[in-house]
Amino acid sequence: MANRAAVFVHRLSGHSLSVRRLSIYGSRLTLHARRLHASSAGRSFLSTLLQTAKTKNPITAQWNGQPTHETHPELVAQGETTPGILQSEYDQRRRNIVDSLPDGGTAFLFSAPMHFVSPHVFHEFRQDSDFYYMTGWNEPESVAVLQKSATARRGYTLTMFVRAKEPEKELWEGPRSGLETAVAAFGADEAWPIRDFAKRAAKLIGGAHPVYADLDGEHGLVRSEQCGELRQILQRSNAGARVRRLTPIVQRARLIKSTAELQLMREAGRVSGAAFAAAMRACGPGVSESTLQSMFAHASKMALLAPITDRSTLTTDHSAPITDRSALTRPAYVPVFAGGEHALCMHYVLNNAPLRAGDLVLADAGAEVAAYAADVTRTFPVSGRFSEQQRDLYCAVLSVQEQMVRLCHADAGYPLNEIHRCSTHALATELRQIGFHAAERDIERQLYPHHVAHYLGLDVHDTIDMSRALPLRPGMVVTIEPGLYVPYDDRFPKAFQGIGVRIEDDIAVGQTEADIENLSASAPKSPADIEACMAR
Repeated sequence: MANRAAVFVHRLSGHSLSVRRLSIYGSRLTLHARRLHASSAGRSFLSTLLQTAKTKNPITAQWNGQPTHETHPELVAQGETTPGILQSEYDQRRRNIVDSLPDGGTAFLFSAPMHFVSPHVFHEFRQDSDFYYMTGWNEPESVAVLQKSATARRGYTLTMFVRAKEPEKELWEGPRSGLETAVAAFGADEAWPIRDFAKRAAKLIGGAHPVYADLDGEHGLVRSEQCGELRQILQRSNAGARVRRLTPIVQRARLIKSTAELQLMREAGRVSGAAFAAAMRACGPGVSESTLQSMFAHASKMALLAPITDRSTLTTDHSAPITDRSALTRPAYVPVFAGGEHALCMHYVLNNAPLRAGDLVLADAGAEVAAYAADVTRTFPVSGRFSEQQRDLYCAVLSVQEQMVRLCHADAGYPLNEIHRCSTHALATELRQIGFHAAERDIERQLYPHHVAHYLGLDVHDTIDMSRALPLRPGMVVTIEPGLYVPYDDRFPKAFQGIGVRIEDDIAVGQTEADIENLSASAPKSPADIEACMAR
């Protein structure tokens, strides 16, 4: 009630375009708002005042632009801002970033823009990962501004610019969370309509303090309209020299996962494991790569449909109460389902050919759960059993993968780049044992041309600016994914030509070897487990 009363008090003061957390108006006005809330007539009056746009439509008036505990208790627990992440954790994240800024420093974070297939036809929205990590807000056309302040209650102030509730647009586009929710549920000290950003940004960057913002599109990312507006304001005010990149600071924080983040990634690994098992069981000669892709996506959803008493397994008891948490998952990336020689292409994503008897299929896919990604690869026989040559190559790669996983602990002192060098040497050794003699330079340039590992988290290639020369630390999550791709080249044994194998798991780094956790261990991996799964 306190936040809603603060909003009410601010409305009475005549500032109808913004929403703030306020205590300075005094307890008497707050008490007046509480008394209004105690009667039905008062609640109606207060509700009218609290609505940025008045409407009797329950979809636009009562629902938010993303799940909250009030609207989706099966997805968001009490005290959480987003599924699995408490309000207090978001606050701590912001405190950690602010601690890295100089006094008076201001940081701007921008939401991702909408992307369109064609006029009026849009892609599914996916939030900018830095913005989501800092706010949990999952709508486009939004800006978060953090200002370090020694006098602020939390050591910082958070101002958000978001889409106001507009019934006419929500009728077509669905509900928005609005200004009140930004303050009441997402920790903002003040919220303004996004249309006011340009005219208020100049005030926010006033003075000689540094400004932290990511204004240039990097790694293929397209920046929002508001990002361009800030760039123009900085140019007009000759403040460009004060701008520093923000994302390296945020990425350093994102690199180490909290207990809650690890739990979400553990769930993403479990869901992906169930989906791989389903795809293996559906596999067979004549089945399309596209069908396996669809089966994986469907099984990911079904893995989050479970009895209320047990969310970790599926149920066949149709009379049991059901909780459906499938809204939490979607594909983490465009997957690879590469049959036969298609596996020689590292990122083959056409996925449109029929599978052939006697071939292998390389499947690189992962589910995202509550915005956190899994990234898993398995290679399995179309017909259900490995041939002798396929088994030899597969076991060589599997041995290398298992050796590299055992290096993923802080006590070993290895960065990812050193683990990659170890994997190249280990692969040469394993291949010699099966009569496949290849120089390490051929392995590095052609047979195994990609890195063995990358960081994983909100993004599949997470914290992309963080060096792979950093020593591994507990809380990091990395992939380990050696591969072998034998081209049609007479330098290599003919029996192995045209075969591609990659094996990838998501590894939570431990302090010791005993602390290492394979988050995707439920996906069948040994030849025996794969063949048993496919025989069902």
